[in-house]
Amino acid sequence: MEKDLILTCDAGTTGCKIALIDARGEALFSARRDYPTLYPRPNWAEQDADRIVDAVLDGIRESLQQVSPQRIACVGLSGTMNGCIPVSAEGKALHPNIIHSDSRTEAQVEEIGHAINKYHFYTLTGNRLDTHYTLPKMLWFKQNLPEVYAKTKWFMNIKDYIYARLTDRPGYTDYSDASLTAAMDIGNRCWAEDLLKEIGVDASRMPHVLPGHDIRGKTTRAIYYRTGLIAGTPVAIGGGDGCCTARGAGLSDPGSAYTYIGSSAWVSQILDHPVLDPKARIFNYLDCDGKSCHVIGTVQTGAAAFDWALKNLMGSQEAPLDISHMENMARQIRPGAEGVLFLPTLMGWRTPYWDANTRGVLMGFTLYHDQRHIARAIYEGIAFALNSCAEVISEYGVPITSMMLTGGGARSGLWPDILAAVYGLTARVHKAPGECTSLGAAFVAGVGAGIFSSYEEAAKVVKARSTHPVNPAWQAAYAEIYSIYRDIYERVRPLNDRIAQTGARD
Repeated sequence: MEKDLILTCDAGTTGCKIALIDARGEALFSARRDYPTLYPRPNWAEQDADRIVDAVLDGIRESLQQVSPQRIACVGLSGTMNGCIPVSAEGKALHPNIIHSDSRTEAQVEEIGHAINKYHFYTLTGNRLDTHYTLPKMLWFKQNLPEVYAKTKWFMNIKDYIYARLTDRPGYTDYSDASLTAAMDIGNRCWAEDLLKEIGVDASRMPHVLPGHDIRGKTTRAIYYRTGLIAGTPVAIGGGDGCCTARGAGLSDPGSAYTYIGSSAWVSQILDHPVLDPKARIFNYLDCDGKSCHVIGTVQTGAAAFDWALKNLMGSQEAPLDISHMENMARQIRPGAEGVLFLPTLMGWRTPYWDANTRGVLMGFTLYHDQRHIARAIYEGIAFALNSCAEVISEYGVPITSMMLTGGGARSGLWPDILAAVYGLTARVHKAPGECTSLGAAFVAGVGAGIFSSYEEAAKVVKARSTHPVNPAWQAAYAEIYSIYRDIYERVRPLNDRIAQTGARD
């Protein structure tokens, strides 16, 4: 029987998706298993790594009830980035995964900032010094749970922990997850040992770094008994979810970029080098191949701001406005929303300002305006925020020549047209905008298994469901209103700082 399928495991924030994908990039079947996030204290966010592994194994078993296990050529992995799991020499998690949204490490970030100049840190790692990265979380373990730190053989991310359980090979990661720990010298593609030594974290606790398509790991007999997956099936170490999403979006040449519209949203471009913005407005991480680099600008609340508006501006918590109704209302208003503007900065502003004090803004409305104008402004405000990311990337990277839209928001019938006009660039909507991460994980594993000859060859599989050219009249309208949008931040920043201080006193 021909081995013609790639089994992928994507461990996301709220659950894992197991998919069976063929060489044409088609998903024959997918299964999902949810798991909780624990919030034991304010600003803490943890997940049980072993519970996630159990969810993955259950999903694999369900998937292999749909097809013969003999058809599985290899396994591809992806998962959330910026996590931190202390793992023993035996491959056992010693503590829950401190996930990407956890921000308990303010004291450690301050300490690291005293040890290394923040811009030097940025040029060394390609990333800003921030509480969400793995590096300060490792230091947190050393300072707050020294007994766990002492037993830790490796600090790992979730997809690497899944790899270890599938193959009985703990202590490995790929270039994408390694570089987004903020503990890697991104220029030299190796652990930043001098930085680790300076802050007192033992570099020997960092996992070995492999290209994402490395398939030396093989599934064990124990996994066969648990799932039905044939022992000895090759497992690629895979890539972080951002890396796999980019590959699944078809990025392969320097001019290509993609926009992801999910709870958070971002614009990402793939280049052959990091882009070090003098103002540190964007960040970088390596592709899982260890050669290319992903350059990213991020909107903290994309669809999350949209959903908030559905429940609080357009409807109620008990009866949020239906999305199709929201879109129909927005379509009744011409571009620019007749002067109504919305800033989707409901959890601070990342690219380009990186200001945690920034609050959301809805302005320009009068007694003339109604909910239709607000609906239009919400779509446009998120598009403007994404454009501010694209502008910085293009300023210091390579001009963007193609844009693929992915994520749940890409299913909108309106956003693609707005984004094309705002970007001034034809926008294509991915054929399966919610499947990009799984597809990218399949491409990476497929390169390792020889199903695809290269990442570039795999990218040719990607298709668009629709193409949205630039509407010149919309583009002109948006150019005018966007110039006002860009001025809002500096005008309201002092007021936001005062609001934040008032909240702190409370």
